[in-house]
Amino acid sequence: MDTPEPTFRQTVVYIDDMMMSDGRTEWATKLATKLKATLAPGERVTVVRLSPASGQSNEVWSACWPGYTAAERQQLAAGTYIFSRNPLTELDDQEKFFASGLSAALGSIYQDAKRPAAVVRIDPAHPPTKNILRALTSDEARFSQSQNTVRAIIFSDLAENSDLGSVFKPLPREREDIGRKLGTHLRRSVFYAYGLSEDVAGAPSLIDNLRKFWAPTLQSIQAAVGGLGADLNVPNEIPVRGYAFTVAVQHAGQTLEGRLSVLVSIDGTLVDSWLDISRLSIASLAGSFQCQGTDDPVCKLDARTNTGLTTSSATENVSLSGSLSSGLKGEIGVPSSLTDPIDAHLAVR
Repeated sequence: MDTPEPTFRQTVVYIDDMMMSDGRTEWATKLATKLKATLAPGERVTVVRLSPASGQSNEVWSACWPGYTAAERQQLAAGTYIFSRNPLTELDDQEKFFASGLSAALGSIYQDAKRPAAVVRIDPAHPPTKNILRALTSDEARFSQSQNTVRAIIFSDLAENSDLGSVFKPLPREREDIGRKLGTHLRRSVFYAYGLSEDVAGAPSLIDNLRKFWAPTLQSIQAAVGGLGADLNVPNEIPVRGYAFTVAVQHAGQTLEGRLSVLVSIDGTLVDSWLDISRLSIASLAGSFQCQGTDDPVCKLDARTNTGLTTSSATENVSLSGSLSSGLKGEIGVPSSLTDPIDAHLAVR
């Protein structure tokens, strides 16, 4: 059950073509560096062009990151090669080929969409129509067809200004359920956005409003929030194992079902992990997942959500322990205040 799976996550990179400013390409360098440091062996990476002016998206390029797990490297290093080269010796060339393809894809979006900086910059008093939400959700099929976690990285100012809402106007007290309105859900995903307010005049005062708009909006389309900011704050961790669980929470006299995705680095740190509880919400998880034993590992999850699920608290604790074969049991909520029982069982793939 503890066998590493090289394809338990895929990464999708969304590039807002209204952000392409002549002479500015540092966003692409930053992205390429971060991907190289955080991709798992065999992980698929897809570049998608977002066109918020039309509310559409278009896939530009896709490839798998070359690489081998530690066990595979050890096996290949010990092999004997008479009629072929050791695959490890070709890895550097394969990585360069991947980097070349990524660079060409990002460059094609830049070259086709770049405009003078003065044109790209947004005046908050007269913002252009920008339908980032519809552009993102036009790619829904990718999420509905995936059985694995989708790490979505967006380069955009997130300056939504459409009939679905605007970050330039006071947010209504009662937020509309965008997921229900669009009939779209980007399931099994964790979103990271960078470049927020980069091309908006008076950006610092807008950052808070952007987060207040986008965090609940992404949750309404069943996407967990990994990070929203000016910088690309994707954790420098590479997942080496993945587990998918079905969960049941006893909350307010009801049994609520959901799903738990646990991806862990080599030291057990959670990476792009999330908990989705039906009729409540979805949250990303930070913490650890440690297992001991080989035949039937006994595991323990110690995690904290980035938003309240069962309470109105800003964060909640999730604690689970037990064997992988019989399931994990524990609680979710605010310790010594309000907690609910929760149990998890490995999902059948």
